[in-house]
Amino acid sequence: MVDEVLEHLLDREDGIYADVTTGTGGHAEAILERIGPNGRLICLDQDPVALEIARGRLGNEDARVRFHRGNYAKLDGVLAAEGISGFDGILADIGLNSYTLARPEAGMSYQQDVPLDMAVDPDLPFSAAEYLLRVDEAALVDTFQEFGDLRRARLYARRIVERRRAEPIRTTGDLVRTVRDRDRQVDAGELSRIFQAIRVVVLDEMPRLEGLLDGIGDWLQPGGRFVIISYAGHEEKRLKRWMKGVTSPEGPFEALTRRPIGPTREEVGKNRRARSARLRAVRKRGEG
Repeated sequence: MVDEVLEHLLDREDGIYADVTTGTGGHAEAILERIGPNGRLICLDQDPVALEIARGRLGNEDARVRFHRGNYAKLDGVLAAEGISGFDGILADIGLNSYTLARPEAGMSYQQDVPLDMAVDPDLPFSAAEYLLRVDEAALVDTFQEFGDLRRARLYARRIVERRRAEPIRTTGDLVRTVRDRDRQVDAGELSRIFQAIRVVVLDEMPRLEGLLDGIGDWLQPGGRFVIISYAGHEEKRLKRWMKGVTSPEGPFEALTRRPIGPTREEVGKNRRARSARLRAVRKRGEG
């Protein structure tokens, strides 16, 4: 959704913009191509491996771009480090980038039997394996229901708790075998939602999203724009409530998208993960 991002994010060539989910640099590259010689782009990502790829892709010789490793709920430190008071536009594509999802050592996917990590941010306190070792059964049921929309959440939680009594779940293959337990109903879609739910907790995704939404008004200049792309149902629910509140007549933002924008058929054809993407954009009230 690069064209839609550029349309709603950029309104001045000399602006200061932030891509707070840079990944390997796809959106950032497009932004750099559009802004002028006096524009600036701050690239942020929690995954140091992905950020290094972006650095190589965008080049270290372009004075317009700077890189910071960290999560998007803590932009105060980035503003201070850069010596600026606010951004003219902030982009957050809160779906995990394809590279990180596919990277075997990240332990994000059920398709390869590797250590069950998921903690691609070095600041995170525990891995997925450690989480499954200590979480109680009721909390795990809640995780599966809220973040995976799993109807058989209680069954999967019970299987995990029973398995760890005998031995820890250390790898992605261990987890797959545990929840399947010769159960033909546990197909690829079900496994994807199980892994997604665990990842949301391990990566601290919802508290970080709350931090982003709480701080975005302070981090934008008057007239600044915020573009956010979400994918999962639990993200959608939260963003709907947030949009309704902040774009009310008395709210600090005006909506630039009357309703969420979805991907084109061409985009979905190129990347099936894009099929659930929804883009929203707002503008901070006031003149920049």
